[in-house]
Amino acid sequence: MNPIKKTLFNGIFCGFLLATTAGAQVMVEDFENYPTDQDLQAAWIPGASTLSLSSYVGPGATGTNSMRIDVYMAANEWETVVIAGPTKPAPLTIGDNQYITLRVAGDPQFTNASWQQIYIYAFDSSGTKFGRWGASVPSLSTNWLVLNIPANTIQAPWNSPGLPNMQDIVRFDVYIYGQGSPAGMEYAATLYMDDLQVRDAPLIQFAPPSPMRGVIDTFEQYADDAALLGFYHYVNGSATTATTASLQTPAREGNKALKLNLDFGAGQWPWGSVYSPIVTPFSIPTNAVVSLWIKGDPTLAAVADEGTTFYISFYDAGGNAIQFTTPIEPVISSNWTRIEASYDAFWSTAVTDTGNLVQWRLLVEGWMGTADTPPLSATISIDDVKVTVTPVLAIQPDGNNLQLKMSNLMPGTTYTLRSSANMSTWTTTTIQATAATQTLPVPAGQKSAFFQLYYTP
Repeated sequence: MNPIKKTLFNGIFCGFLLATTAGAQVMVEDFENYPTDQDLQAAWIPGASTLSLSSYVGPGATGTNSMRIDVYMAANEWETVVIAGPTKPAPLTIGDNQYITLRVAGDPQFTNASWQQIYIYAFDSSGTKFGRWGASVPSLSTNWLVLNIPANTIQAPWNSPGLPNMQDIVRFDVYIYGQGSPAGMEYAATLYMDDLQVRDAPLIQFAPPSPMRGVIDTFEQYADDAALLGFYHYVNGSATTATTASLQTPAREGNKALKLNLDFGAGQWPWGSVYSPIVTPFSIPTNAVVSLWIKGDPTLAAVADEGTTFYISFYDAGGNAIQFTTPIEPVISSNWTRIEASYDAFWSTAVTDTGNLVQWRLLVEGWMGTADTPPLSATISIDDVKVTVTPVLAIQPDGNNLQLKMSNLMPGTTYTLRSSANMSTWTTTTIQATAATQTLPVPAGQKSAFFQLYYTP
């Protein structure tokens, strides 16, 4: 399986458990059954962490307790904290069509890490087969989030002989990865977890959507390469892959584009990427189109296969992502290629709050390859990443007259309306949208009319 497809955050499993059948909705753990910290610590072995009960709970929580996890992450490669759960007296059945949901509060200290992931390992009664769900540790703030994960996206780690029997789940462990390779700075951080459930549907408690971000990045605002790297940071698929970002001139649009020099490591699934920092929340509406220009590298043509692709991903505050991947051709072409992806063209393995996205990633994968595929270098350029919503025009009756109906408008956006009776002479009008739908009268007696409506992100 392609390792860059990010599985998204599940939750902690803990507490008292009854055997259930698939389709049953169960509160697995709400931390209300532990009178003291000692009772909690008797149920869960904290490893290199400190576990305690907390009265800090999220809006909509079912009780008054959560579990607090305090960790210290040294500046060591792949620094990990393992919290071992108890073996349950009765197994839990989790259906393929169900969801695992969890309330979690993160910590901005995790931004010190080069790789911050949390995994939930699920074991069946054999004791040898296990799988895991995982995602980025929330690091935007210490506010509570609701995280959802489809149960059928569980994956087998490299050291498991196969997936567990999902009708016979008896133990859950928590793995918190606080460093990658190379390691980041040492730090201490706190996580809170609450209300783990197996549900028939996601637990949706998203905040109202934020305004749309029309311009993701045109790369014109960066004075030099240092300014570019003051904004973006690298994440690579392995220690043997290296990415270097710089500004490119000339560009496809404007004067500057992003140039990614990628030294792909040997073996399978090598990839390199740049991530934005956490930004002010923004939305991608369901009727939006994400567009960009990409210029590939023919060097990759000799090794191109189903793993040769470009990803653009958008993350919410919980680390859940929507992703779009291109076909091979734009990645191996020396020409600029226009990419347009509708909202429906993005995919995800978890419920993502697309009304409150806070980060994006631009990623190039070199190949699927084989274990003996040699290393190879390539240069990929990206420009003019934008989100647009196409307005819709229609003529409709208005009593004895006609009116122009303009739909899919973004309130606060300035539109340009061009109109003509003969397609040769045009009149231009500026419209400030105050609602998603607005109308304008068509002049009485006009026999023909042509209209164009557009805006500049």
